[in-house]
Amino acid sequence: MQRRRIASIASAALGASTLFAFPYAGAQDATSVVGTWKLVSLTVMKSGSPVEILGDHAEGQLVFGDDGRYTLIAVRSNLPKLASGNRLSASPDESQRILQGSVAHFGTYVVQLATHQIEFHIRKGTFPNWDGETQARPFVLDGDRLTYITPGSFGYGASTAVWQRDRNR
Repeated sequence: MQRRRIASIASAALGASTLFAFPYAGAQDATSVVGTWKLVSLTVMKSGSPVEILGDHAEGQLVFGDDGRYTLIAVRSNLPKLASGNRLSASPDESQRILQGSVAHFGTYVVQLATHQIEFHIRKGTFPNWDGETQARPFVLDGDRLTYITPGSFGYGASTAVWQRDRNR
């Protein structure tokens, strides 16, 4: 009887310490990210301050399907309208501003609960250097807020992406 009580107390203490060490691990499973998310921010640290990569009021959508597929797009709020009205005849300046003001990719994903990472298996995207790559991004899920770290491909080093679950769908 005494051994059972000690084992129960030890088990409860171990479980509690795990929850404190990983505050969101107990409430998550691989399906926790399934759904549609709205971009809150995409920032890098420059000179010790966060800077929005896509400027103020950027918009984006990240969809994690329950079939293991995802689609991500984020765009600057002030992308230029094309003077010609034709996508195939954008000026070099318009093309550069659009390229620098947007990011999109799609493929499949896996949530690795043990390492608290989302693995993006990127099939294609607007940054072709990522095509075919698998990128593991550490994440935290806090209620309806998803935060993860992206690799340093924006010219400033790693960035932080923050998404809010879109319950209006």
